[in-house]
Amino acid sequence: MKRCAFCGRQIDPASQTWRRVVGWEKKATAETRRGGSDIVFRQPLDEYAHDRCIQLERAGVSVAQESLL
Repeated sequence: MKRCAFCGRQIDPASQTWRRVVGWEKKATAETRRGGSDIVFRQPLDEYAHDRCIQLERAGVSVAQESLL
């Protein structure tokens, strides 16, 4: 078991979780790509997060403030 990078609760890396990676990004310039990017040489890190925590953070809500909602 690991700890979620956002909430600190336990998380099973073998389950459907998010895993942090680092890599090299090249912005897409072709019209058919519609603003996407390519990431190569991905290096997985030993950091995981719950799907709910990722969704909250993407929405601009800190996981630490979730109890206030």
